[in-house]
Amino acid sequence: MGVPTSEGVPSGLFPTTIWSEVRPRSGERSAALEVLARRYQAPAEAFLRAALGLSGEEAHELFQDFFVRVLEGDFLERADPARGRFRAFLKVALRRFWTDELRRRAASKRGGGEAPRALDAVPEPAEGDAAGPEAALDAAWRAALIDEAFERTRAALERDGRAAQFAVFRDFYLAPGFAPEYRTLAERHGLTTTDVSNFLMRAKRRFREELRALVLDTVRGADDLDGELAWLLEDGA
Repeated sequence: MGVPTSEGVPSGLFPTTIWSEVRPRSGERSAALEVLARRYQAPAEAFLRAALGLSGEEAHELFQDFFVRVLEGDFLERADPARGRFRAFLKVALRRFWTDELRRRAASKRGGGEAPRALDAVPEPAEGDAAGPEAALDAAWRAALIDEAFERTRAALERDGRAAQFAVFRDFYLAPGFAPEYRTLAERHGLTTTDVSNFLMRAKRRFREELRALVLDTVRGADDLDGELAWLLEDGA
């Protein structure tokens, strides 16, 4: 289904972006920028590590530069939901920043400055030559959306007095290695195998609803929504 396979998935690694948050109304720019900084630091740094071969500390510093660019530019104003998925928009922004940074460092090196060692082996990117960094960003985005939907499912089911449903769901999808047999879960939770099957079906349906709600405001319309959900759950559902 694409849910995490271990309990070690970092929480909030790359949460969904709400278009209303990145296209703020008057007086809400600071709050929206705070959302950007909080939500995009980890995935942006993963992208920059993959693109430039940087250490974690170097990528963190470079992210700060990227965020300054966001603060000083018109990044939020150009984030237009009519253009499609925000994930794609962010990739473009990061690739442009990456290219600018490579050129700046190359110019610094030619001028006698000492370029960072990690940059020495990194060529100027060719068109379409960002599969590694973009794959890192995609993986981070997927992991966090799944993680957030999983957490929302837990909260919703427990709020509705269905904690047992979530416990079965959790133990089935977060089991290390292969998922346990229904009989094993039934014995563990004092249920019948029919209960286990029903619990998994209902919790899975709720999970899909939560995931859909998370994705809905990051895309242009129904077609993009279906495509994004299919991509997120490409391992099967």
